[in-house]
Amino acid sequence: MRTLKYLLGGAVAMQLLAGGLFAEKVIFVHGMNLISSNEACQDQTNCDAYWTNVPEGIDRVFVGYDGRRNPFAATSTAGSVRLLEMLNKYCRADQGQSCRIVADSLGGFTTAGTVAMYNRTGLYNILYSTQIVSAEGGSEIANLGDTAIDILKFVFGLGDSQIAAAIEQSRDAIDALVTSSARGLFDHNRNNGTMFYHVAARKSIWIAEPFLPGEDDTLVAFHSSCGYRTTGAFNQCMGQKIRSCSWCFWQRKKLVTPWEGHRMHPAVGNEGVDLRHNGVHNVTEYQLLF
Repeated sequence: MRTLKYLLGGAVAMQLLAGGLFAEKVIFVHGMNLISSNEACQDQTNCDAYWTNVPEGIDRVFVGYDGRRNPFAATSTAGSVRLLEMLNKYCRADQGQSCRIVADSLGGFTTAGTVAMYNRTGLYNILYSTQIVSAEGGSEIANLGDTAIDILKFVFGLGDSQIAAAIEQSRDAIDALVTSSARGLFDHNRNNGTMFYHVAARKSIWIAEPFLPGEDDTLVAFHSSCGYRTTGAFNQCMGQKIRSCSWCFWQRKKLVTPWEGHRMHPAVGNEGVDLRHNGVHNVTEYQLLF
């Protein structure tokens, strides 16, 4: 199966080469910021505060937004607003432009929602988006409210009192990722012609495991990072039979599949990668399809 995935990946790369698409703009969309905003990365060719490792030789630009806030808030520094600015500048079909997107965590939620809600007419020619440990389906950690802050402090080793106080500003972004809110905000099946390629991770930590169903990466479970239509205890991506709850043993398992247009990254098996949530986005192998 892994060999087949790499062959498929090679076929995609050959198609891109044949179409001359290596020169297309690559737009990077970062995830949540715990301490400070990454607004300064907007429309820049480097964003070392978040993306420390990107492929060489690509025509890239970074979205910079306030990742402590709800990315769909009606503010000039919100993630969706900032992504739309880059799409209007670099990815308009009516101007002969096209682009690819690399989205991480909260950025995956931001990208999917922006595509679903604002590209219904096909104005933007987005070839695909790589969804790295995507929070598109929300997180049960966010469902915990104040406890989510404590878990984030632990996961990221934020013990200093000043830093711990600053993380409180991330509450707005956390609230946006409550599973019911994230899944109900837009139609996740409306990809409007853009393919989403997922990179899920499965290395968890003891403090998060009681709250995240199935496999998880310490912050999001597979139901989100694999792009599944429902929440649930999944241990593989791209389709699995599960019960509606882990203790509902009387139920017959039903097959659940991903949202329309959501696939696995060709370099990643359905079991995901053995990394934690914050250790995936700077692995260049997973950022693009070649």
